[in-house]
Amino acid sequence: MAYVELDHCRKVSLEDIRELANEARGEISMVYAHWTAARYSQAYDDYHILIDHDGAIYVTTDDLTEYKAHTYRRNYRAIGIALMCCYGALANEGYDADFGDYPPTLLQIEALAQVTAILSDALDLEITRDNFLTHCEAALADGYGPFQGDPDLRWDLWFLPDLYDGERMKPGGDLLRGKGIFYQNQWGTRGD
Repeated sequence: MAYVELDHCRKVSLEDIRELANEARGEISMVYAHWTAARYSQAYDDYHILIDHDGAIYVTTDDLTEYKAHTYRRNYRAIGIALMCCYGALANEGYDADFGDYPPTLLQIEALAQVTAILSDALDLEITRDNFLTHCEAALADGYGPFQGDPDLRWDLWFLPDLYDGERMKPGGDLLRGKGIFYQNQWGTRGD
């Protein structure tokens, strides 16, 4: 991964994300959610969008169609978003994950769900497993996910604590897609 100083990234608003996505409309077919497996505020240039522990959103590019190496063999026409967290995390058995000293925060999870909702609207991509996946979901589909024999397994967002449900662990992709749809419904932007 290509480390960059956070001050070399541009801090943006949700409206900025909408504008960048509008410019990329028709050119993007997938969005992949990750974590950096680093400390808070440690940025990497492999992702288009980064979200820090306080929910602050950063971009590493002004062109969401720029090729970035975030998801093995799945980077064409794809956007990579990463939570800056999970340094020292251990997969264990998913429901019993150890997120290390830098776990995903509620603010990161909510910001990622909001970015998901905005990207869905602006890119005209429905929030489904066909268009929005965690890196773990992609890795499992491609045979290099948790406990599939790869020593460098990718389990980004495999499970996440539902901080509104007593921190019960839930499948991360389902949780994030559900929250993204929730925000679309709240904002009245869901295209049913």
